[in-house]
Amino acid sequence: MSKTKILFAADFSITAEDILAEKHVFSKYDADVDVVEVSLGDTKEERAAYILKTEKEGTEWTKAPEELLEKAADAEIIITDFAAIGKDVIDAAKSLKLIGVLRSGVENVNLEEAAGRGIDVICSPGRVAAPVADYTVAMMIAETRNIVRSNLVSSKGDWKIRFQNFPYSHNMAGKTVGIIGFGAIGQMVAARLKPFGVNIVAYEEYMSPEKVRELGAEPVTLDELLVTSDYVTIHARLCETTKHMLGREQFKKMKKTAIFVNTARAGLVDEDALVKALQNNEIGGAALDVFAQEPIAKDNPLLQLENVTLTPHLAGTTSNVGSNSIAVILQDLDRYFTGQPLKNKR
Repeated sequence: MSKTKILFAADFSITAEDILAEKHVFSKYDADVDVVEVSLGDTKEERAAYILKTEKEGTEWTKAPEELLEKAADAEIIITDFAAIGKDVIDAAKSLKLIGVLRSGVENVNLEEAAGRGIDVICSPGRVAAPVADYTVAMMIAETRNIVRSNLVSSKGDWKIRFQNFPYSHNMAGKTVGIIGFGAIGQMVAARLKPFGVNIVAYEEYMSPEKVRELGAEPVTLDELLVTSDYVTIHARLCETTKHMLGREQFKKMKKTAIFVNTARAGLVDEDALVKALQNNEIGGAALDVFAQEPIAKDNPLLQLENVTLTPHLAGTTSNVGSNSIAVILQDLDRYFTGQPLKNKR
């Protein structure tokens, strides 16, 4: 009887080297593990464009490399990170029963084709939850206390201490933090903020008020959160109903001293509306790790503002992201090989 074949589609984020370093953890399944390198582009700009186009247009805009199609032919399980698993791959993989994505989103899998073939799709929610939560809190502090701006001016010999936000560059104790989306990351952000002595409110459409309280926040409507919060951080999943959920109307409801933080998805926010709110000082400032165009365009007006902290999509990037992702997917592989219901099935 032939062994089950697990095929990894490696890319720049989780490389073949990363996967081979963790190969031993699959030995308990008595499976053959194979890896194919899938190039998403030679430069970071090309890779970012690949990912963004897949998120916006789905998987069918690109063709899978021949090596992936060949190795997929006898694979029962295919695991990918950002590489697209489209109709061509699914058609080629005649024995395919399970597709795993080493991220929380599955935009790079043709779900319709998979469903039509009875192929289950699983993902890895929470794989970067802790790093993103850490980063979110750091961004709040960096924007409020001018850490990045101070570094920039100090490196030039300028000891400027009165920045634009000086009147409300405060410590966090007693302030209100509003968390939009109270899933794994939102909950971790709340847990990290508790020792600061802040008040935490949360808007979570898919959780009961009792559960939100149990997990450490006061449940509120989105409008209540926007009006009362000194910090607003968003951790919702991007879908049709949440796209641009924060726009001109929502920013106008926020305090003029409020700090907005986005380490989630750029599509959750109308970037033009955010720029106007910052330009007109309708909110106090913003700390952003994600942008409508990535890398950020050189003529993006955000680069000209003094009330923003900008970082290049680094919140989930840590040296151990590969092993973290594989550890999450392994939990469902255990269930798959023992015939149990899959936990992170999409």
